[in-house]
Amino acid sequence: MDFEWYRDQLLAQERELRQKLGREVEDAIDTQDDQFQGSDEASIEDQRDDSLRLAQTDTDILEFIGDALQRIDDGTYGRCVVDGGPIDEKRLRAIPWTPYCAKHQQQAEEAAGLRTPRM
Repeated sequence: MDFEWYRDQLLAQERELRQKLGREVEDAIDTQDDQFQGSDEASIEDQRDDSLRLAQTDTDILEFIGDALQRIDDGTYGRCVVDGGPIDEKRLRAIPWTPYCAKHQQQAEEAAGLRTPRM
């Protein structure tokens, strides 16, 4: 596995997300009632909430990226944090910060109510 390629990918995504996060927070802070002439207060609040939700999602991903970079340094990158089994390289290329193999990701999503268990 080419760990340096993954490190480069993660660092590039980290830079991009930090820039995006700055814009999202700025948008939430700068949203002024007079910017939305003709809009009601609820839609203004919705706009702020959307910006803050996006910022929170990006903050979460930044944390996952930091954890993945640490796993590269520790020599555990590409291994599921649950059982230490390998994470499929196709999955890592799609989501390089993932800490889970597909099986444990599915279990985590089911436990969080984000996915219906397969029968």
